[in-house]
Amino acid sequence: MNTLLLLFQMLMLFSMMAAGYAAFRLKIFDSVGQHQISKIVVNVLNPCLMISAIAGDRPADSGMLTLQNFLAALAFYTYFILASFVFFVLRGRIGNKDRQELTLEQLMMFLSNIGFFGIPVIKAMFGDEYVIYLVFYMLLFNIVAYTLGIFLVSRIDGGSAGFSPKSVINTGTVISIIAIALYLAGVPVPETAGSFFTYMGNACIPLSMLLIGGSLAQLDLKTVFTDKNIYAYILLRNIIVPGIGILILHMLPFDTVIVKICCLSASMPIAALTGMLAEQYAHKGNYCNKMIAMSTVLSVLTVPLLSLLYL
Repeated sequence: MNTLLLLFQMLMLFSMMAAGYAAFRLKIFDSVGQHQISKIVVNVLNPCLMISAIAGDRPADSGMLTLQNFLAALAFYTYFILASFVFFVLRGRIGNKDRQELTLEQLMMFLSNIGFFGIPVIKAMFGDEYVIYLVFYMLLFNIVAYTLGIFLVSRIDGGSAGFSPKSVINTGTVISIIAIALYLAGVPVPETAGSFFTYMGNACIPLSMLLIGGSLAQLDLKTVFTDKNIYAYILLRNIIVPGIGILILHMLPFDTVIVKICCLSASMPIAALTGMLAEQYAHKGNYCNKMIAMSTVLSVLTVPLLSLLYL
């Protein structure tokens, strides 16, 4: 039953992406509008979504669950980062793979779309009170992306635009820290303020899906869906690596819901940020965007499929 619910949730997100695809094709919005909406989502709506996570009810025994969740998030990123390096070494020894593309595939291996996909799924599967636990993953995501992620992708261009400590200080990181600090301190959010953040945050999900659909509309999908190399990588990225990870993470000696949140996060598709980093630091965004498109579309099936391992 839970797997079926998860399938319906993924289909709903896919429908939002399809609406964004159609809207872009019909020129209801264009690349300029997409850029402007993206800034609103990142700098206004997504922070509201994270703050709204602490505005409602809190899980029982939240102190112990919070500690377990933090350790689970650390285990999550430890596994995927190690898996990406193993992939890089093994794949580099097999065949004649382009080293630049191989580095980008390594980057996409450990950066997952936990925020925009994970939050609505967590809300549907476990309830609003557990969304706060995903904020820990989002904080670590920002730290990993803007340190190790930039380090890897900047090497493609000879390291001319390497990591800067300032890059970690961004809206996502700051708001994540604030939300977690308020949660740990037990600071109550006034009902009116909570309603404001909830309403604003709820707008983040559909707009994010519309943006992803608009990004898909700018790609030559025929080329994407006929490239056998993309299918081979996505099989590894969407099923094999997260499948092994779920089997490992499922053995964590933590609360059942905490483990399920960790496993569900492991099944998420490639984060759109990888394409942005690849374009900004190596001018290779198009290669990542093709992978992101395939990973995102197929996640409608792969996320429910992987849930059979832990639900």
